[in-house]
Amino acid sequence: MKLIKKTNTYYLFFLALLFPIMLGVDYYVIQYTVNYEVEDILLHEQQRINYHLAENKELPSSNYLMETKALHSNKNLLGVFRDTVIYEAYADKNVPYRLYSFTATKGELPLRVTLKHVLLEINELIWWLFMGTSFILLLLGIGFYFINKKIYTWAWNPFFENLSKLKSYGVTQEKPIHLKSSKISEFEELNEVVTTLMEQVRKDFQNLKEFNENISHEIQTPLTIIRNKVVLLLGSGNLDKKELKLMQTIHQETNKLSKIGKALTLISRIENQEFKRLDSVDLCAMVTNIVSNMEEIIQFKKLQIDAKLDTVVIECDHVLADILFTNLVKNAVQHNTQGGFLNLQLNQEKFTISNSGEMPEVEMERLFMRFQKGNPAKDSVGLGLAISQKICEIYGFRLVYERNAKTHSFSVFFQ
Repeated sequence: MKLIKKTNTYYLFFLALLFPIMLGVDYYVIQYTVNYEVEDILLHEQQRINYHLAENKELPSSNYLMETKALHSNKNLLGVFRDTVIYEAYADKNVPYRLYSFTATKGELPLRVTLKHVLLEINELIWWLFMGTSFILLLLGIGFYFINKKIYTWAWNPFFENLSKLKSYGVTQEKPIHLKSSKISEFEELNEVVTTLMEQVRKDFQNLKEFNENISHEIQTPLTIIRNKVVLLLGSGNLDKKELKLMQTIHQETNKLSKIGKALTLISRIENQEFKRLDSVDLCAMVTNIVSNMEEIIQFKKLQIDAKLDTVVIECDHVLADILFTNLVKNAVQHNTQGGFLNLQLNQEKFTISNSGEMPEVEMERLFMRFQKGNPAKDSVGLGLAISQKICEIYGFRLVYERNAKTHSFSVFFQ
């Protein structure tokens, strides 16, 4: 959920919570004010009546006078306010009134005087309160929305520009990132922290890249020397069988170590997204060429090939595409059985290669992990499928392995 939507949701929740509170507060405030004003009018009318009785010994005419009642005692009773309803014939309904009863003296005769004043009808009061409060809250809601939208556009604009820069920025770039400044102190602090962090990550990446390149070069150089010396010893003819076997083992392990170094360096380069070039790769021609290069091994194993290859062109780095499909074809040939089959299918949706072979000793979930080999006896470093998986991840492909009886299938889905 976007921030502006979440903020507006909080505003709506706040207004919905505020509505009954405002309605209740307004109702009691207005009711108190009306009662106070009515009582004030009735108290002033009481003073006027008492003054008139003291001067003229008789009750004055009054619009508020409801009734007078003679008392049998001279005891001065306190004035009392109360509410009642009185039927009004002109309106044909009961009308709410506020009554005030007090004691007065007409000559020597004590009287109980009751005054009345009409009140606002509660139903009408609630209705107008509801309408007024709703209108005010509606204006507040509209105001909150547009103000929040304006603030969101103005205040958050630098943030979204910087976010866009961060999305497009890669640690492989040589130049440091430059974020747009903001007048908001929190955003400026965030910019400083992010810039420092990104610069540190960029430097760490460059150092790691240089380290991998250096160590790869430094390892490959002595390995090449060792291999050359071993080849010279193997060709000298001065070794007995035991020494010859030792030299062959050294030569094999040296080759394996060299392959591991190159494979790990390749994985590191793939993970660091150093292959950014996009080429139009003709997969039909590429797969046909890969199979042709392995013709000798295929003939040696007497494999039966069934290839159904459509013309398919994908956009990716040509080197990585060659590595991906070479690994898959090489894996299918290497782990095939003598006199087995090799089926290749290519269409716009996927590339599938199936081969006969024994069940792999490694679990299916671990097949694409580094240094996992289906057959430990085979002369491989166990990185081919891991490299293939990394290449597929870069371009959004999906690499799937399936097995059925003694048939193994690898499929690369392009979409």
